[in-house]
Amino acid sequence: MRRFNRTILIVGFFAIAGCSAPWTQKEPDSDLQRRREAIQDVLQSEERPRLVGDAAIIVGTDIREYEGFGIVNGLLDTGGDVQPGSQRNFILNEMRAEGVDSPNLVLGSKATAMARLRVFVGPESTKGDMVDLFVDVADDCDASSLRNGWLMPSRIHEMQFLGGSVRQSELKARAQGSLIILPASVTKKELNLRSAVILGGGKVLESRNFTIRIRDSLRHVTTSAAISRVINDHHSFYDGAERKGVATAKNDKVIQLEIPNRHRWDVQHYTDSILAIGFIEESAERSDRIAKCRSLLAEPTAARQACLELEAFGKEGIPGLEEALQSPDPEIQFYAAYSLAYLDHPPAAPVLASLARTIPEFRPLCLTGLQLLKHYTAKDELEQLLQEEEPELRYGALLALRRRDSQDALAQGTRVGDLTHVVNVPSDKPLITVSLQERPELVIFGENASVQMKDFFEVNPRLTMRSEADGQIRIVRFQPSDEDLTAIVAPDLLSVIEGFRAVGGTYNDIVSWLDEASRQGWVSAPISMNPRPMAGRVYQRNQQELARDEIADTVDIAQSPADRAEKKSWWRIK
Repeated sequence: MRRFNRTILIVGFFAIAGCSAPWTQKEPDSDLQRRREAIQDVLQSEERPRLVGDAAIIVGTDIREYEGFGIVNGLLDTGGDVQPGSQRNFILNEMRAEGVDSPNLVLGSKATAMARLRVFVGPESTKGDMVDLFVDVADDCDASSLRNGWLMPSRIHEMQFLGGSVRQSELKARAQGSLIILPASVTKKELNLRSAVILGGGKVLESRNFTIRIRDSLRHVTTSAAISRVINDHHSFYDGAERKGVATAKNDKVIQLEIPNRHRWDVQHYTDSILAIGFIEESAERSDRIAKCRSLLAEPTAARQACLELEAFGKEGIPGLEEALQSPDPEIQFYAAYSLAYLDHPPAAPVLASLARTIPEFRPLCLTGLQLLKHYTAKDELEQLLQEEEPELRYGALLALRRRDSQDALAQGTRVGDLTHVVNVPSDKPLITVSLQERPELVIFGENASVQMKDFFEVNPRLTMRSEADGQIRIVRFQPSDEDLTAIVAPDLLSVIEGFRAVGGTYNDIVSWLDEASRQGWVSAPISMNPRPMAGRVYQRNQQELARDEIADTVDIAQSPADRAEKKSWWRIK
């Protein structure tokens, strides 16, 4: 009887595909019939695919590097000319395309430098996304420093350097903005004035999509249509006019996948959850697989796949995932709670919050889970995390609140001209966090901090600060061909930030000053540079306690962009 029911199910798949896919007639009828029969035999056999992942693979999940060259201006006599050669020829053509007058004169100025530009674009990127831009003095340019620089409008491509010439693809992104030199306290290396970053400095010009490829043994329009149907039963999105499935069968081998917004924060989980969807199952087989998954939840090495499959069952999988929340093993707790977050099941919230506090390796995704959970308990847990001692936990919770609701009043902050955003979070535990990714942002936890400078400080060769006799702060920006700009402000953080804006300072100036202020103790609150939870930590199985010195104040920012881009999963396990 079971064989008979499965045969009806397979025939139903073929009937549905035949009605919905007009391109099935591209093959001659005889070839099409033979192909159908061969695939039907496979799908009726005991070796048939049970999950989407048994019938197909997902491609297009790589992180892509796009490159370009641009001109940085506004330098303090630290620029340099560009040697004759392919790089100079390339940038002259780019400058002409952007309508720059007298490009050779611009290249020869000590106020400019030619820079190599790089952005790293993930598979979740959509047209219009703003991504961080990495900037380095070009090999053929002899500029000594990019400090105080501004990148003029530039174009980014996929590029290859072949035979002394530069080859490029169509336009992939545009870039411009104010440069930030990362402090040595952040990079843990000697200060590099020839390298910088522009927060959100690259604008992506095209969206990326995943592709599902049908395995050759099952390659047929009927298989493609059937897989698309089961995926769309689980995942859909609203395109502004109607609700649509994420999967679109393109031909007998390829299915295009859209990425719903809530899945863009963890693309790995999205693709793995799709591959864990049941493909061809009768009711009894479905029940058997649920029971098998539940039996595997006691073993950490099998628990992640078991949780993914239970998540794909929807409501039927929730009881098993709830059982796993009670496991004494934090790894198993995490897998279960994370899957329950995608199912909007409230009991996941306190478990995710607890793991975020205690297991740094799981922290980024615990916060993502709380961000995705729609129930009010998830927001409550995030707001409680804002009051923890650890800077990355507090700032990570703030980012999750903002991503959860872009209009959340607590996470919005105010804009100080074009200089920075300032966010104030009520707290009895003072802290100042400084963003070095995504956007210029200072977060003040607690009251506005007081400032007590005892020394003169040169922020850059044309911008200085010193304390007046009455305690106020004098900020002076020297302008060789014009009157100097001066601001005298009250000795508190918000006033000093406003003073930087008044004299035309940059976010890089604020970062430099706060870095020195942290060393000298000029500010009454602790200062933490870019304390956001990051990928790449190694989770040691069976390790009961983590040494606190394993948790760096800043993670990953000190590594090269390529190193950061190569990390395709949030954590690793040993």
